[in-house]
Amino acid sequence: MSNLEQFGKYILLEKLAAGGMAEVYLAKSNGANGVSKFVAVKRILPQFSDNEEFIEMFKEEANVAINLNHSNVVSIYDFGIEKGQFYLVMEFVEGRNLRQILNELKKANKSISIEQSVFIVKEAAAGLDHAHRCSDSKSGKPLNITHRDMSPQNIMISFEGESKVIDFGIAKAEKESESTKAGTLKGKFAYMSPEQSEGLPIDPRTDVFALGIILWELLANDRLFTGSNEAAILRKVRDCQIPPIRKINPLVPTELERIVTKALAKDKNVRYQTAANLQKDLNRFLNMQYPDFASQDFSTFIKDCFKNAFAEGREKLVRYSKVENLNDAMAMTETQPTPTTANSQKDLPPVPEQKIPAIPGIPNLPTAPVFAPKGLGTSEQIKISLDGVRNAGVGKKAPERVNHFAAQNNNDIGQSTRVTQITQMTQMSKTNTRSKPQIKSDTNDMIMKFFVVAILGSASFWGYTNFLKTPTQKPIAGTKAIPKPIPSGEIVSASIAKVSISINSQPSGARIYIDGRDTGQITPSIIPVIANKDLAISMTKDGYTKYETTKQFTQPTSFAATLQQQIAGGYINIYIVNGGARPALFVNGQRLTEDLPIKRYRVPANTEITVSAENAITRLSDEVKIKVATDMVRDVELVLGRKPAAQNSQNPPVTEKK
Repeated sequence: MSNLEQFGKYILLEKLAAGGMAEVYLAKSNGANGVSKFVAVKRILPQFSDNEEFIEMFKEEANVAINLNHSNVVSIYDFGIEKGQFYLVMEFVEGRNLRQILNELKKANKSISIEQSVFIVKEAAAGLDHAHRCSDSKSGKPLNITHRDMSPQNIMISFEGESKVIDFGIAKAEKESESTKAGTLKGKFAYMSPEQSEGLPIDPRTDVFALGIILWELLANDRLFTGSNEAAILRKVRDCQIPPIRKINPLVPTELERIVTKALAKDKNVRYQTAANLQKDLNRFLNMQYPDFASQDFSTFIKDCFKNAFAEGREKLVRYSKVENLNDAMAMTETQPTPTTANSQKDLPPVPEQKIPAIPGIPNLPTAPVFAPKGLGTSEQIKISLDGVRNAGVGKKAPERVNHFAAQNNNDIGQSTRVTQITQMTQMSKTNTRSKPQIKSDTNDMIMKFFVVAILGSASFWGYTNFLKTPTQKPIAGTKAIPKPIPSGEIVSASIAKVSISINSQPSGARIYIDGRDTGQITPSIIPVIANKDLAISMTKDGYTKYETTKQFTQPTSFAATLQQQIAGGYINIYIVNGGARPALFVNGQRLTEDLPIKRYRVPANTEITVSAENAITRLSDEVKIKVATDMVRDVELVLGRKPAAQNSQNPPVTEKK
């Protein structure tokens, strides 16, 4: 926390991002009675504080955004100047922008589903519609705002599944005193509308076109307008040749293709005239085609993609919440010595050279070496204080070890670092080699100090003899053996390590049991479980067969199961060849959520069952129809891309077992 900064009434905790002329910090605003709030502070870099054009744009962003108040738009709380720097105080969104999410999914060979894509753009359209219709709070006149820079980078997705439009830095609010210069291009070229790329006057329909690009790219899992340079990209935007989305992704329903095509119409008069109209069509499509979709499902998906970052971020916010002011932060830091930083109290000598100060009237005792605990650097110093020991002889317990967190570097706070405070016995005076220190005390103090010196001497001698012992030697009578050193990387904890998992079922409302114990929870729920241990997970619901499986979890994740109705039936084991990372698998039209391969999936007996799978990326699919006798098990193998002729002439291998 050494890089904390007091900026007006805000404490800047950590730099989140830095652009060409501005930087954004995670900050904290402290109120009365310990009430505090995390915010994001965006401020102009000092070297650009004299740039009038940029300052005017920054002020315009504040004037525009301060009027916006919608759940799908990042709110602006404050605007001002501090230390010669203009700043904006914004809502802090715990999540990632859409571009970051797409990049992370690409690394994992995953993609956003159709319903999730529609949901993201639908929410962004609602936020933009609010901005387009916003009025000036002072005059009451419409501002006629156009964002002009809608792109995946400017859509924030929170870990709770919320979509929020951000960065109105180049947004245009019509005023009598200003007009857009002809030929001026502002925004990202690949997300411009044809009229914007031509430098023509623009209106909110430009933002609608940008949302159409984003939706097309989410469904296609690819970029729409690409080129070797900016001129090539602009040329494609002006030509506006849009490949039909169903040719790229055949799984896209016809109705959704119609919506995408209308949003991307080259003629803005044919395009959706308002973001509200686009939002309504997307909302209707989502409700009709995916009635079971919920933002909670999307939240689970995002948290699973960023499970490590989500857990670390929550832990970091908990630590930051304890910071009330810079003095508190400095006090925390001073109690946390690190191997690379010397102790701030310069009057303490290094550990190997510590000596017991002479006490008048008491002969000097031989000084034994003091050994630092394993893992501490030689540059560290152990503070010794008599506080807490002065009354040790009258029945008071010595203070227990205290754990604190320490900043790992100047820009981030990572996992908790355990720092042990040796409870400690009074501040020692600096030993002067030329003259003995003069200590005035009464008889009781002298007796107490002699008692402390005796403890230190015997403890040091005990530590020294145990340090020299070989493993075969027995400990000295009356003492306890020194515990074996903990291997590097292990965490000392009296409690068992646990992780939180999100458990869901289709249908929901199933009772959850872990290792035969009723958790008292029903799906969907987040439940802490023991990490790195095989757990028997079962779910029950009236009218459905009991679901049972064994899982082991090493980190926070999500887990979903498909429950089967209680009917006479058999079982199938499903295997997919050439399916890719996560192919869509269906049994009688119902999509399964379990990971492949699927074992003993219950199906109706003596009834024709249709098992199909398809890959949204490669567009390969396969389908098999089988029957299973009561209580029998059959293997079903789907080969994506199998030729229809070959499929008709030769059925895939199935094996009947008892």
